[in-house]
Amino acid sequence: MARKPNPKRVEVLNEKDDLEKLINGDDNLVSSLKLAESILPERPTVGFLNYMSVKELADNEAEKIVDSIAEFYLDRDIIAEVAYIREKNTVDKLTVSSLLFQMKTAEHAIIKLLEEIDNGGVHPRAFEVLSSLQKAKMDIVKHMAQFMVIMENNYKSLKEDYRIKKAEGPQELKSGEYEVEEAAGNQIRGTRKLIETLRQAIPEHKAEGSIKKDIDNVE
Repeated sequence: MARKPNPKRVEVLNEKDDLEKLINGDDNLVSSLKLAESILPERPTVGFLNYMSVKELADNEAEKIVDSIAEFYLDRDIIAEVAYIREKNTVDKLTVSSLLFQMKTAEHAIIKLLEEIDNGGVHPRAFEVLSSLQKAKMDIVKHMAQFMVIMENNYKSLKEDYRIKKAEGPQELKSGEYEVEEAAGNQIRGTRKLIETLRQAIPEHKAEGSIKKDIDNVE
């Protein structure tokens, strides 16, 4: 009775023969492999994300956005002159840059996940993560739009505040002292000094009368 060949062994031997033919330069096998490769759909790929380049791009875009809004309401000289406006301008650029960076990285993650799903990774968890990423990106877009409106209102208010402060000018303190000008041109300051001057001006024979009494009551 003939012994039945082992299917696994037959498969290994066939693969061995194919490899030997490929090494020996079997043109028919090479052509068939190339034909099979051309029939397969091309797999789309998204390259690696250079995060430092994305951060630099976000910084540049944020600087353009914030400067355009600030200079629409305020002159460059005012922004450079007033420390508060200058520091606020810097903080706004950092905030916009962070929002742009998060938006771009979230978009890259969504594209990579969509690519994975297209390549056969159709696990339900993949769709849950995709939904979460898309929601997160939409939240970032909303925050960006709201912050743009807040920025515009802030710089508009700063323009009005700067105009009012410029119109008021420096405030000077006024003295609370009273000044009495005599005929000779001398100035007497304060109530006590005035009383002493009146005493000297009244004759001695009348000083004992009602005038002196009234002056003492005033003192």
